[in-house]
Amino acid sequence: MIKQIYEQVYDQIESDVRQRVPGEYLPSEVQYSIQLAVSRLTVRKAVDELVRRGLVTRVAGKGLMVSDRAVGCTHGRLLISCISISGDSDLFRCVLGCIDAAGKYQFDYKLLNFPSAAEQYRAILAEDLSAYDGAVITCFDSEAELCTLHLIENAHLPVIIIGNEHEGLPSVMADDYNGGYLIADDLAKHGHKDILYITTDRPVADVPRRMNGFLQGLRDNGIEHDPELTLSVPDPGIPCFTGMGALRELPFSAEKYLERKVHYTAIAGHSTIPILSFCYQLHRRGVHIPKDVSVIGYGDQLYLPWQNIPLSGITEPKYEMGYEAVTEMYQFLSGQPDALHNRLLPVRYLHHKSVISI
Repeated sequence: MIKQIYEQVYDQIESDVRQRVPGEYLPSEVQYSIQLAVSRLTVRKAVDELVRRGLVTRVAGKGLMVSDRAVGCTHGRLLISCISISGDSDLFRCVLGCIDAAGKYQFDYKLLNFPSAAEQYRAILAEDLSAYDGAVITCFDSEAELCTLHLIENAHLPVIIIGNEHEGLPSVMADDYNGGYLIADDLAKHGHKDILYITTDRPVADVPRRMNGFLQGLRDNGIEHDPELTLSVPDPGIPCFTGMGALRELPFSAEKYLERKVHYTAIAGHSTIPILSFCYQLHRRGVHIPKDVSVIGYGDQLYLPWQNIPLSGITEPKYEMGYEAVTEMYQFLSGQPDALHNRLLPVRYLHHKSVISI
């Protein structure tokens, strides 16, 4: 795979950094622009990345200085790859956590983050995986993601997965069972017994965990969930952007719930994304939240405030999941544990105005 111009410029400047001692100054961005025959913006992008990684420091009035951390990354090289959309996906916060932990533990690392599994697979297929000491990735249910995982396993790289489980492999996940439990417990305490639960058949570990916790929370409050109040909808696991919630496809089986032919006083589910779509469709039919129906979401994706629906809901420790994944890898590569371990991080329930007592 041919590297982009920005990546070639980055490699050239990083090579210059490695040949200098801490405190020594590099050529200016203008000089690099002339020397490499590229735009100043391209050089700036490469330098910004070097600064973010702590290899270069900008000194006011003097220029670009080689930092102390540029001398050898003592804890190895990591491959970090999450299916995410920069700035708009909750998994992007996992990436930020990975970056901060990699900086703390002085890892050299490469980010291969793409919005689609196919792009991720092609990029990792082109990598020399023998150059890495470990990998931190997301891997859900798509064929491309499973192929990516096999590439890494066949290269005998230690790997830890964020946000999902695969048999025999370590993972860092949120405590989704407890998240589902907290939702049911709060709705029950507000007097709700008939709760529509929106789920999916997407084979991801958090889907059954959230529902099992939800059902247990109801049982502990003396409520048995009516199977008719479970609606399965398609959920490809990708964000829905501002104003597009109503365009998310809902199956024909949702109509009887949208028309309120089945009685329910509250809505919950495995993910805020399809819940938003359902709520928009209800709004078109004159149903008001929370006056007519209470709603609790799951997930606090960064774009949700733009939707103008202040949902109560479970917040997931996405940043912490990325941070803990790299921390676990660091400890393993440092010889502290003899194997990588699973980590389960706590969730929180945030109350807003979308739940009322009945």
